[in-house]
Amino acid sequence: MPQSKHRRKGKQRPRPKRVEPQKVNPPPSPPWVGPVGGTALVAGVVVIIIGYLEPVSNFTNDWPLLGPNTLLVLGFLILVGGFLTLIRWR
Repeated sequence: MPQSKHRRKGKQRPRPKRVEPQKVNPPPSPPWVGPVGGTALVAGVVVIIIGYLEPVSNFTNDWPLLGPNTLLVLGFLILVGGFLTLIRWR
């Protein structure tokens, strides 16, 4: 197999030095982030459980957008909000 013509024998070009940025500690989160995220998680679970109760499910059947699944979707949205809040907690 033929060798390529651009090989340098014994010559190596200096590699650029990598300068790593200084590690900066992120600022701490506000004190309300933990309680709000935890409360949102609990509230989301409570809303989902309430959605499965019989008297409440009869009430939500008339809601126009999602019908009987309205409280289920609302509960999951509250859960997602709680998780997104707790992701930012330091």
